[in-house]
Amino acid sequence: MLALAAVFSASAFAQDVFKQISKIKDYKEAYNLIQSNLGSMSAEEKAKCYNKLVDISYEKVIKEQGTETENQMAKQFGKETVPYDTVGLYDAVLKAIEDGVTCDEFDNQPNEKGKVKPKFHKSNSDRLYGIRGQLINAGIYYQNKDEALSYKYLATYVESADYPLFKEQDKSKDLNLTTMAYYAARAAYFAKDYARGEKFADIALNDTAVGKDALQVKLAIMQSQLKSHEDTLTYITKLKDIYAKDESNDMIFSTICSMYISINDKANLSELIKTKLAKDPNNFTALAMNGQSYMNEHKWDEAIAELTKASAVQPENVAIVASIGNCYLFKAQEAIASATQSGKTMSQEEKNQLYAPALEYLEKAKSIDKDMQFKSVWGYSLYNCCYNLYGAEDPKTKEAEAYTK
Repeated sequence: MLALAAVFSASAFAQDVFKQISKIKDYKEAYNLIQSNLGSMSAEEKAKCYNKLVDISYEKVIKEQGTETENQMAKQFGKETVPYDTVGLYDAVLKAIEDGVTCDEFDNQPNEKGKVKPKFHKSNSDRLYGIRGQLINAGIYYQNKDEALSYKYLATYVESADYPLFKEQDKSKDLNLTTMAYYAARAAYFAKDYARGEKFADIALNDTAVGKDALQVKLAIMQSQLKSHEDTLTYITKLKDIYAKDESNDMIFSTICSMYISINDKANLSELIKTKLAKDPNNFTALAMNGQSYMNEHKWDEAIAELTKASAVQPENVAIVASIGNCYLFKAQEAIASATQSGKTMSQEEKNQLYAPALEYLEKAKSIDKDMQFKSVWGYSLYNCCYNLYGAEDPKTKEAEAYTK
């Protein structure tokens, strides 16, 4: 009898909690009341209470969206607009969806008879999916204001596509999903939320507009997590798996080459480049990477030969033209140092002949670098050349010195 009385007492108390919540209009007050009484309620009663929270937030959303729509109409007809609670709107959308998910979890738990009979799933799924697009607006609104909050809204938009609450909704009609996944991946990268970021990037990979950018973000995320030689090898293996599916992807090819260079794996680097050039002799990326690998080994003539081929493919590529100039510069410096060590004194004319090709390419790099974006690649080298050719006080040297700052 006491046990039965306790059951009826708990049930009556839970119903009393719901009655109290039903009369509350303030979200925070209703939320706190639920939290303080969760332990005494059944799953069914919790679902009813959380659905009430959804009601409160949804009512706020509809109110503010109505004002927003009226303002849009007013602008079209040249009438005055009225202020509305933008922050409150976005906050209510997020709360409505989060509470809708919680409601759905309790709503789908077995009742006292062991049966699952959700009461709120369909209505919440339909009405909350309809306001889900406001999460995008919120993400944009908070950009440059609160990046963490912007990320939260964008991440929720992407992840909510797979919420059980929305399982009946037609995801194929969500034309914004892959694009927003890209922006969520970027935000995750800066937030160092790497696991979610990689997941978002994968969703965005097939987007025709941002797919390539999403791949760059994915690679950056993967690379940011490298902490050991073994991590690097695992990363290279993943890159090779991606590359095997699309050997025309020069970005992946370049990244693999860079990783081989970083671990000084000359054999695999050489084999990768050799295979690429066998299939595509004029591939710019392969020629450029081959030139870089020779530069790392101080094989200046070989590097110049490869970089010159790359420059023939992309004549306006500042980095490549400057690299050719740097090769000639380093070659000249080594030749002069070698002569000095052997006791030979070079004439200024001989030195000028060595520096002349370097000056030619470095000046060309400067001339095509209209916005001075790559000044760090050629600036100091150009000054070095002018210093050795003309002396410290020559106007050309002084002009070149300005590019080093």
